[in-house]
Amino acid sequence: MEEEASQLTYHEDEFEGGEFDSSYEEMDGQLVLREDWDQVEDEEGSSYWFNSKTNESQWDEPAWTPMQGTADYNYDDYGYGDEYAEEEKTLVSEEDPTGVKQALAAFEVSELVPKRWTDFGQSILFHGVKDPSSFLRINVFTATKPARESFRLEGTAPEEWSSKMVFYAFAKEMPNTVRYDISYSMNPFRNRLLPQKAASQAKRDISRWNTSRKVEETGFWAFPVHVPGSQLLYVDWTSSPDRYKITTDPAPEWQWTRCFSFFAYTACKFHVLECKDPQCYKIVEGPLLGDSVGLDENGDQWDVILAFYAFKTQVPGTNKYFVQHQTEPHYRTRIGMEPSQSARGGWEDHTEFYAFDTAMPGTSKLFVQYTVRSTEAYSLSAEQFRIYTRDPWGQWENKFALYAFPAKEVKVWEANDNDAESKR
Repeated sequence: MEEEASQLTYHEDEFEGGEFDSSYEEMDGQLVLREDWDQVEDEEGSSYWFNSKTNESQWDEPAWTPMQGTADYNYDDYGYGDEYAEEEKTLVSEEDPTGVKQALAAFEVSELVPKRWTDFGQSILFHGVKDPSSFLRINVFTATKPARESFRLEGTAPEEWSSKMVFYAFAKEMPNTVRYDISYSMNPFRNRLLPQKAASQAKRDISRWNTSRKVEETGFWAFPVHVPGSQLLYVDWTSSPDRYKITTDPAPEWQWTRCFSFFAYTACKFHVLECKDPQCYKIVEGPLLGDSVGLDENGDQWDVILAFYAFKTQVPGTNKYFVQHQTEPHYRTRIGMEPSQSARGGWEDHTEFYAFDTAMPGTSKLFVQYTVRSTEAYSLSAEQFRIYTRDPWGQWENKFALYAFPAKEVKVWEANDNDAESKR
């Protein structure tokens, strides 16, 4: 953090119209190149510049000019440079006192696997099915005043709405599935879900319902009866105004009427957090990161590096993965197809999920990597695991790979949580 605060970064937008701010002329002679750049010679004796941090090389001296865009510089340890560095450090601390902005800046969306991989996976999982459908994520969001729900296909939460549940169905017809249509009504906005072949809506439903112009948002295909790995979901209705909701409760709430049920594959969102000093990783389950991201009570910075959706039940073609953790000598995570049962190991059960072991449409390839040595030295250190999207480096080694659905966004608190800052 201190190293980053002591660096000055210039951007093109600071020099509008090509004019150079004369205030920077006072710093002439105090700017030096970062230690990452070194001047070396090749076998023929020719001199060039090499960046040991990024492994970049170039013939020209990496000097900065106002019109070159962005470059990083350090101040010498004297004069105005020290004062400016202290001001920058204070500014960073004031702008991001909880470390949340820094944590979210590290987030990256995992790349999808190529189609040739998914074609093979589908041919195994849906053997004998011609042109099988891909899985479709349905997000259920809730709002108040009045209580109502929104059902969004692969969508994100509207403003002032909270995440309730996530489940997967199919984008097009599959064997033994039924089509369920999604429509909407305004004032206030809410969604309705009904089987496509339903004779009519609820007898007392008097609202005017509309269908989205986007065909891919008008519904999904799910099971009317139980199949392996599916979860029973109910659809209830109430009036004034007409509203529908999806629930797992075996009995409807007061003033709500049960309409029908269907079966789908329930899922949950998982976040992978990284701490760089000491280097360790954490798995956070749920739609929100809450106070698990940013600076913790010990002053350690936790950055969210990726997020994914995985099943909570044994969907055909998936394996079960156990996540365990412990806090000695620092926070550590263990991920495996079997939990560690050794009392001497000190591992405690944290969570579990189900993911594919072969590529499926809409999934990313995630590596489970492990190390039993320090990433900074060859001395033995505590065992730990992580979920990663890149090749292993240092003392990290690949254990196995799994395939899960990548998340395109992460949220710390709900937009309508007015007490969010007080929780930090």
